[in-house]
Amino acid sequence: MKSLQVVLGRELSEKFREALIAVPPLIVCLLMDFFAGAFLGRFFEKIMLSYPVIFVILPGLMGLRGNIFGAMASRFTTMLHLGEMEPKLGDKNVLKNIFLSILLSLLPVIVLWIIGVLKVGNAISGMIVLLIVLTSTIFVSLIMGYATALVTVLPFKKGIDPDTVAAPLVTSAGDLVTMPFLVFFILLYEDIPPLFYSLVVLAFVLLLAMFIKTKFESEEKRVIREILGIIGALALLSSISGGLLESYSEVIYASVVFSVMYPAILDTAGNYGSIIGAKTSTKLHLGEIEGFLNRDSILEIFVYFVTSFFMAVLMNLVAIGVVKLSLGKSIGLVLPFIFLYPLLVLFNMFIGYFLAIFFDRLGLDPDNATVPTITTLADIFSTLFTVGVARLIV
Repeated sequence: MKSLQVVLGRELSEKFREALIAVPPLIVCLLMDFFAGAFLGRFFEKIMLSYPVIFVILPGLMGLRGNIFGAMASRFTTMLHLGEMEPKLGDKNVLKNIFLSILLSLLPVIVLWIIGVLKVGNAISGMIVLLIVLTSTIFVSLIMGYATALVTVLPFKKGIDPDTVAAPLVTSAGDLVTMPFLVFFILLYEDIPPLFYSLVVLAFVLLLAMFIKTKFESEEKRVIREILGIIGALALLSSISGGLLESYSEVIYASVVFSVMYPAILDTAGNYGSIIGAKTSTKLHLGEIEGFLNRDSILEIFVYFVTSFFMAVLMNLVAIGVVKLSLGKSIGLVLPFIFLYPLLVLFNMFIGYFLAIFFDRLGLDPDNATVPTITTLADIFSTLFTVGVARLIV
């Protein structure tokens, strides 16, 4: 009995050390999320009044963008572990996956835009929103593609498991660039229309050039079909988050703190789920998980759950400063958020674990399916959570 306790203690200690390695990247992600949150809070009223379709698209735009490149990071990690990819940005897999991810990014944007126009109406404003989101998607995807390769290759070279680092950084980077680029193109359309339309043309010329240069093999075409089906379904799921955000935008705006903290809540909750999902996917590929419950994975979930209490407090403290700087308003600690957020994280991590096993047994590659699915579901759960807590404090 004593030896069992010693072994368990050593395992927990090792898991805590591993989790602590993931905390700094999670904090970096948090700060990036608040950079996006500052933009969202600053322009929340403008979007709510003039471009409401964007609110329907926004959660899916942020989440699915992170999902697509999170899945790319997961594929890179598996290829690196199996020796199928060299740890360098010039590897042929990098360019192919970037172009693939741009194509996959455009599909949910179009699906969500159609849903947004049907929900909100105003087709003329909707057409402008379509140009804004399509153009920003192409430019952002180029940036995100090489960033994804970088944060996967560098940790691998240094002997750090990229599953612990890459997925959170990639999903947060999606939030970091999404809001500024959206706001940039909105302001560009309003202030310098000729430059706006020139960038629209340039974006599609770049897309055409990549199409001509990139050739997919039969296996890669299979991956495209597999991911397209998943992303299309997730786009429909994301419309739930977007519909909730648009419907309850006035409540979130009135709460002040959540108009700034919204991207951080969605992203960090999804990050925890994606870490567990990516780790489980890799273990499945390596044959380390045989049964339905894996003790090693349960221990990982527990130690990451402990770190979420620290993240909840830190998130609230950063929000206090961002609201003061960007909106000039004073807020305090939101205790219901601090106590309930770790439960949201715990739920998402278990969903991420079981999703990886479910997709593996279904015959789908968990690298392609798990991270996109858990982060999309996390967006829905987190939006419901945000609306619920906002209603408590308003």
